[in-house]
Amino acid sequence: MLFIRCIMMKKIASHGEIDIFAPDESRFSFLKSPYAAHKTHSAVDIYYGDFGSDALSPVDGEVIDVRSFDAPTPFKDRDSKEYVIAIRHNEYVIKILHVKPDVSPGDAVSKGDSIGTFIYNGYFIFWNDPVMHVEVRKTGDYLRASNNMRLTPNIDWIRLPSSKTLDIECRVEETNKRYSLLSSHFHTCGDVGGFAMDGGFLDGYIPYLDDGFFGIVKPDGFFHPEVSLEVTKDKSEIKCSGIAFRLSFIEPKIKIIPLKYGDRLFEAGEKVMIRIGVQ
Repeated sequence: MLFIRCIMMKKIASHGEIDIFAPDESRFSFLKSPYAAHKTHSAVDIYYGDFGSDALSPVDGEVIDVRSFDAPTPFKDRDSKEYVIAIRHNEYVIKILHVKPDVSPGDAVSKGDSIGTFIYNGYFIFWNDPVMHVEVRKTGDYLRASNNMRLTPNIDWIRLPSSKTLDIECRVEETNKRYSLLSSHFHTCGDVGGFAMDGGFLDGYIPYLDDGFFGIVKPDGFFHPEVSLEVTKDKSEIKCSGIAFRLSFIEPKIKIIPLKYGDRLFEAGEKVMIRIGVQ
């Protein structure tokens, strides 16, 4: 059964004539995932709601395919299903992941209609939030993971700070067993807010060690510079797994991830300093 909600949707990205929309309380990321399509800048992840809450269609079109497959999971008692929802719009198909569907092939949907509920399965690690993964695909090629149909962010660009080093003085807003959320001064370009340096918005995951999936979204595309990270509290270095950035229609936050689930790095109200450098 298809439920229709009256909710404001804003355009976040496009590929050619296909526009992708998200609720106006959303945060979104083009780079914060190791999934294959993000590496070719052909996917966007949209974050809002809770696990089990309504997931809303990012496009207008007709549902042409709904299917499930087994997701990897180390937990025997956890639902290991992943789902694909395919919505045709003109000659393209919009591929959606991480949503348990309550639509069927043949259903017509409009942006903002409920198409299912957010799920949690083995593709998620402990610090992930509810998310809808969205791609634009060719009609006969929407199941395989790789994709090269690049998305263009819908950002009304203005001049952003060009410094290669960014010092962020943050306040801890929330902390739990999975991560801490920090707030600080941010920049806006039209409706989109984010943390800015090197002429663009930070997007993705910066690890303390090893490789991450991080970049800078700029007016002329996506860039992946070498990056350094330092997190301190009271001038003492904080060891963490890494930090994550997303773009946002509401106040953007910085997520700091502990080395393991259950570690509480901070308490609400504490001050934290973050230094990021890029080359």
